Amino acid sequence: MCSVKDFPLEATKLTVKTKTSSGISLSPAFELKNDGLIASFETSGSPAEGFTLKEKWTSENITKTNLIVEDKIAKGFKCELEVCVNAASGKKGAVAKTAFKTDGFNGTFDANLDLAGPTLNSTAVGEYNGIQAGAEVEFDTEKSKLNKNVLAVGYSQNDFSFVGFVKDMSLFEGLVHHKVCDNTEIAAKLDWNNQTSGCSFNFGAKHILDKATALRMKIDCSGKNHHVCHP
Repeated sequence: MCSVKDFPLEATKLTVKTKTSSGISLSPAFELKNDGLIASFETSGSPAEGFTLKEKWTSENITKTNLIVEDKIAKGFKCELEVCVNAASGKKGAVAKTAFKTDGFNGTFDANLDLAGPTLNSTAVGEYNGIQAGAEVEFDTEKSKLNKNVLAVGYSQNDFSFVGFVKDMSLFEGLVHHKVCDNTEIAAKLDWNNQTSGCSFNFGAKHILDKATALRMKIDCSGKNHHVCHP
């Protein structure tokens, strides 16, 4: 079966998807960009249960191959190897990706397979009884440098929610929201940078006067305030 999705007459991109009787998906695409035509051809199929093989070629002579293994090692565990080759420049690259997902937890670990030294990236998100926590870390093994580290925690229950961030162990950010009643909500945001000792604070409120009118107010740490009434 062949289908053309969302293709108005004035569009500059055409994508066609079809599937063979043996289960192999074929998807040619054409895009008019900067007065030039860019074409690509993508195929995907499953050589065995739990395995998916994808390959994409573009008119810029770049090929990308993905081998995906899912739910074979453990339920919810996914591995992917992506290999990219630029035939014109001779440049090659590869990325290994893993992910594990279960009730209340989602984690990933990726690595670009650079011979000079891979860059490692890991994320984790969990939730328990209304409390959410997450983290992201990126480490450059070639430079032995921590490129990114982010920690976050949140709590949400009924009419109250809180989210806190710590970025690169230097920027701290907190957000609080409280629904006082059906017609009134208040929120506050606090930022602090321990490198510059800079601090900012914002407070906002919303009150619904009737079905057609709402009043919004915002005050920042400089003392400036804004009042808006929407009829």
